[in-house]
Amino acid sequence: MTLAQPRFARVAAAIGDPTRALMLSRLLDGRFYTATELAQHAGVAAPTASQHLKLLVDEGLARVRAQGRHRYYMLADGNVAHALEALLRVADGALPESTRWKAPSMHGLRHARSCYGHLAGVMGVDLCRCFIDQGWVEGDAQEYALTAEGVARVRDLGIVLQESPRQLYGCVDWSERRDHFAGPLAVALLDNFIERGWLRRSADTRALEVSASGRKALAELFV
Repeated sequence: MTLAQPRFARVAAAIGDPTRALMLSRLLDGRFYTATELAQHAGVAAPTASQHLKLLVDEGLARVRAQGRHRYYMLADGNVAHALEALLRVADGALPESTRWKAPSMHGLRHARSCYGHLAGVMGVDLCRCFIDQGWVEGDAQEYALTAEGVARVRDLGIVLQESPRQLYGCVDWSERRDHFAGPLAVALLDNFIERGWLRRSADTRALEVSASGRKALAELFV
């Protein structure tokens, strides 16, 4: 009798393909991309990219939105993003200590990067620590709740709080092995920092560049 293949085996196989892994790593920044953009990132032809993207959608790893003549792809949800970040931690842990973070491109990723729309890396961990140390949140990594001081601080930044379950919760950072924030409010915080010009997205990686004004403003925030 042939046993049915466990679903996690199919998901693992979908992630494990090098082309699909490159596509998923691009989608980890939380933005939508066209099939053409993902094909260019993975270095494959458009028809090949379409086949890979169909499989990612079928396996629940990505979702697609049609808008006019275009189709835009994004990770399916935060669970997929967290699973990919966990795999990155496992992969990094398998490397000799002497080889980690030596590539110049990795320095930026470790300092500040986007993780499914929220701030990760050293700066993401610092943001989480700051909110906890300043008493702006209470609770634990499963769910952080803003205190009255936290609500005031967030509003000072010009962020309109939305009614949503689990506004803020912990996500173990791939490079720092400590929590950064995830959740709708974490996404709003990163969007706010980008709108203010404190952080700038990179066209090619998830690394975020910190502007001169951002260094000053965030240093004052992260006291």
